[in-house]
Amino acid sequence: MPAAALMSRSEAAEAKSTKAAAPKKATAPATPLTLPPVQPGPAYLMAGPMLGHVGPDRVHVWVRGTAAAPWKILLTEPGAQTREIDGGSLKAEAGLSGIAVVYGLKPGTSYTYQIVLDDREQLPLPLPSFTTAPETGHAGRQRIVFGSCVGQTVAAAAPVWAELAERRAMSTGEGAFDLLLMLGDNHYGNTTEIEKLRVYYTAHRLSAGWRDLSARSPVYAIWDDHDYGPNNSDGTEAGKADSLKTFQEFWANPACGEAGNPGCYFTFTRGDVQFFMLDGRYHRSPNKAEDAPGKTMLGTKQLEWLKRELQASKAKIKLLANGSEWESYGSEDSWTHFKQERDPFLRWIDEQKIEGVIFLSGDRHFSSGYHINGRFLELSAGPVGSVNSKLRANPERFTGHDEGRLWGVLDIDTTVSPPRVAYEFWQAGHSMRERREISWAQLHGREKIERTPGYVL
Repeated sequence: MPAAALMSRSEAAEAKSTKAAAPKKATAPATPLTLPPVQPGPAYLMAGPMLGHVGPDRVHVWVRGTAAAPWKILLTEPGAQTREIDGGSLKAEAGLSGIAVVYGLKPGTSYTYQIVLDDREQLPLPLPSFTTAPETGHAGRQRIVFGSCVGQTVAAAAPVWAELAERRAMSTGEGAFDLLLMLGDNHYGNTTEIEKLRVYYTAHRLSAGWRDLSARSPVYAIWDDHDYGPNNSDGTEAGKADSLKTFQEFWANPACGEAGNPGCYFTFTRGDVQFFMLDGRYHRSPNKAEDAPGKTMLGTKQLEWLKRELQASKAKIKLLANGSEWESYGSEDSWTHFKQERDPFLRWIDEQKIEGVIFLSGDRHFSSGYHINGRFLELSAGPVGSVNSKLRANPERFTGHDEGRLWGVLDIDTTVSPPRVAYEFWQAGHSMRERREISWAQLHGREKIERTPGYVL
């Protein structure tokens, strides 16, 4: 069959033009999100529980209540006595949110748990459960969901959350996965005002699908512009410290920045895959600044941290996640306008002979794959709920999807040598749109990643 006959409507439109993406049409502002009224009586669970970091020996759990109250977790391992973990108190100055860390768990073990507020159990039967990560360095297979851009309304992303909640424990061919990476625009508050941010974070956690999904699957998050501040906001944004404070209230990540260098970045290892979750906003230079030495997306200290962690990493696969796309032909709000920082970093990776690097991103309201400079693999996924943007011609892109609510899956198997890496793109209501294995030689630029059959630039 001729390649043209395999093109989607979006691909056919893309093939007609190599011009830069047209500016988006102005739309009416979305109706601000609000929270349901609090019912009279004792404090109860408004949102959550949500799992954050789940390591081999610990779990981070987030909740939000309706009023100030003490809370705790009741944790049960099959065949063992239930443990009681004090979560402290939910306080108004922290947005009635709380994060508790439970230590002393066993690797690869399933636990059920209950949330108690003010001595009242909050979760109905059957109770949610989770499985701790394998031991650090352990070879195995992992399936990692990643996505961005949840949309202006709570309903926009609801189909994806509901479908992921169902697929979570299915077979691998049906979309099962081990953890979820949220790569920014996790709400569209477009502000640094603490109270509005709290409302937007909470509102997006009230849908039934999200509550089911996040109570059972580890969730890790970074931000992008719309959940950090206004559109295309950067390190000059007034109130950014308030955005960071609120981010820390609502995400149960394993860490957040470094001492002396604030930000939402962190790293963690699961088995022998290491994740480097980056902050592309807090220290960012303005997009329109001249792309000269000194223009930065990460900031000097975060970039130094990233290099140290990469050099020290013993993981076979290293995932570098950022809200903005890494590829060379992106929008103004991408690494395309920060090449004075990006290109020396890419060269440094090769100079240091660091293997197994994969770049992840979001932001663009479509899902795509890039072979940056014919050398580095980048996968970008979304939108989970936002309106789609159309793909435009790009010499580095080898595949792309721009219709419907989309997410990506990385399927990594380190029990073989070299490790096996495959990506998948899924569309809500339409199952898997594409699955493809990337060879170790392609991952390191020794072989070209050819276009996906039927995809035309």
